[in-house]
Amino acid sequence: MTDPARLTIRAFADASRLSVKALRLYDDLGLLPPAQVDRHNGYRYYSPAQLPQAQLIGLLRQLDLSLKDIQDVLDAPPPRRPERLREHWARAKAEHARRDALARYVQHKLQGDAPMPEFELQTRQVPAQHLATLTWHVLVQDLPRTIQDSFRQLHVLIREQGATFAGPPLVIYHGEVNADSDGPIEVCWPYSGILTPSGDVALRVEPAHTEAFVALTREQFEFPAILSAYDATCAYASAHGTGSPLPCREVYPYDWDNAAPGEPVGEVAWPYTPKGA
Repeated sequence: MTDPARLTIRAFADASRLSVKALRLYDDLGLLPPAQVDRHNGYRYYSPAQLPQAQLIGLLRQLDLSLKDIQDVLDAPPPRRPERLREHWARAKAEHARRDALARYVQHKLQGDAPMPEFELQTRQVPAQHLATLTWHVLVQDLPRTIQDSFRQLHVLIREQGATFAGPPLVIYHGEVNADSDGPIEVCWPYSGILTPSGDVALRVEPAHTEAFVALTREQFEFPAILSAYDATCAYASAHGTGSPLPCREVYPYDWDNAAPGEPVGEVAWPYTPKGA
């Protein structure tokens, strides 16, 4: 028997100012299950005591929090909920700042006046090198973790098999990595000696080449600021040579974790064939 104090889904939608469609979605996700479901006809009934939770969900959605983040806030004990919201909101503000910077960059590109920071552009000859590699299809949100995990895996393999680290690790971009495009990327570590591939690790030799590169601080490495480094190295390579079959890459010869503010943490490099070569 239905409790007369219970509200139909339509009445609860009106009281909470949420749509019936949203209430059904929140039920399916476990965010706001009804207080009672009629076992004969499947009708959902809600308690007036659920209105504060429904209104809280509506407010959090107006902040553009994902349903997953809202679930995290709701799962926390009530005294911890403000802290959880602050954490999620801080990430949302950081993402907004990133998108705002990207919008300014794209606007300048459309206007043909993209600002070019004063990078110290350099060139180098890179000898042929043996690479231990891991290749992944990865979207931008998973890129940092994938790179870190891959560096760790390659480091362990080279060390445990007694080979020698022959240069800094690098990440080669064989395709664009963003919210829709997944590369692929090739995470590499140069080595010398004898190495036997294991699991997903492959071994190959990359030919000798010339590349233009810039060293970047942690701030300059952040997206979208790093796009200017790619623009600068690409422009230099185009002005001083022709294209190379080798893709652009990021090289990590510095101590990323312990670099002081203003110190370099990595490099963006663009292979090219010098004029007359």
